[in-house]
Amino acid sequence: MRILYCNKYNFLFSGTEVYLFELMEMMRAHGHQAILFSMADPRGEPTPCDSHFIRHIDFKSANPRVQKFRHAVHALYSREARRKIRGLIEVIQPDVAHVRNIYHHLSPSILWELKAQNVPVVYHLNDFKLLCPSYNLVAHGRVCERCRGGKFWHVLTAGCYQGPPGAPFVLAAEAYLHKWLRTYRSCVDGFIAPSRFVKKKFVEYGWPQEGIEVLPHFQKLPSQIPSVPGPEAHILYFGRLSSEKGVDDLLHAMAHLPDLRLVVAGDGPQREQLQHLAAELQLNRVEFTGQLRKEQLESLIAASRFTVFPSHAYETMGKSILESYAWGRAVVASDLGSRRELVHEGETGMLFPPGDVRQLAAALTFLARQPELAERMGMRGRAMVGQYYSPEDHYRSLLRIYEGLSSPRRNQSRSENTVYNA
Repeated sequence: MRILYCNKYNFLFSGTEVYLFELMEMMRAHGHQAILFSMADPRGEPTPCDSHFIRHIDFKSANPRVQKFRHAVHALYSREARRKIRGLIEVIQPDVAHVRNIYHHLSPSILWELKAQNVPVVYHLNDFKLLCPSYNLVAHGRVCERCRGGKFWHVLTAGCYQGPPGAPFVLAAEAYLHKWLRTYRSCVDGFIAPSRFVKKKFVEYGWPQEGIEVLPHFQKLPSQIPSVPGPEAHILYFGRLSSEKGVDDLLHAMAHLPDLRLVVAGDGPQREQLQHLAAELQLNRVEFTGQLRKEQLESLIAASRFTVFPSHAYETMGKSILESYAWGRAVVASDLGSRRELVHEGETGMLFPPGDVRQLAAALTFLARQPELAERMGMRGRAMVGQYYSPEDHYRSLLRIYEGLSSPRRNQSRSENTVYNA
């Protein structure tokens, strides 16, 4: 098959891209053509289709009013992106398009061109953008669902987007525009949810459950299991450093656990604030590493006693949890959203109420004092990854979805639909 993958970043910007590029590599290994449509960026590996990428756009660095206005229009509906993807479709003639993370650089305009060209579309729900203009159902570092029922104007008042002053207006306009155009309902043939929780949440917001298929991410298992860490080994948080991740809760919990070492791996807008907090709390056994290469991070996971994820947000799928299990490491996580599907209390890790620093500290203490239990939990997690989250199973399930959408009968029914041409 020829699969067109649409994603705004052509480099490893976040976990979204980690999954995407691993998936493309897997599809190519099985003999399929995996073609990327993206935004040009020198941080990405060159591809034969780079000439069809849209120009690089940095919304945060736009200064003149005219440039800001043009960027806002681009985010709402990009004629450039639609023209570029049209040229790429003419060249490669894809059987199906797999779309992830296209706002605001590619914009939903490309969905209308894919429909106009009779290319079946599967949309991967790697966030909550279709329900929440700021994409993550979070305001002030906590879960927020005030936009339920299409009340997207709440993004103007909820303080949920920490960007330029005019950005919330663009986010609200984008949400209302594509709701009015019915872009996602008209142009998408099938949705993939990475967890049962994501599907449940979309159904709660009025999306038909028949069009959403649950397909969790996959995780490769290291060939060798790391040795059991000693009593001086660290516990580990790895991920984005932003308010909804709850890392400040973790630091406050560590203030009650002077005998434990914590390593915080990752970067984000809250990093400097978290480092100041660690200094104020006199946490001499907390280390911030910044962003790490894949090999460095894997070494840190393997050397840890267990990992901890205190997020206040729902999260669509705990890829970091699967990575921890793959290295035989138990997980302590907040009891919220999709994490309940991955962390089996008392078997593969421990759950605690989100935001409850005392319960978090108690969970860390309990697991740190029982290294044999932590080891057993980690090994059960590794076995669970091998049984339910293997690359082979993921490939077979995804191929079935692709083939179902690209059937001649489906293509014929698509051509009979009304197409919005702009």
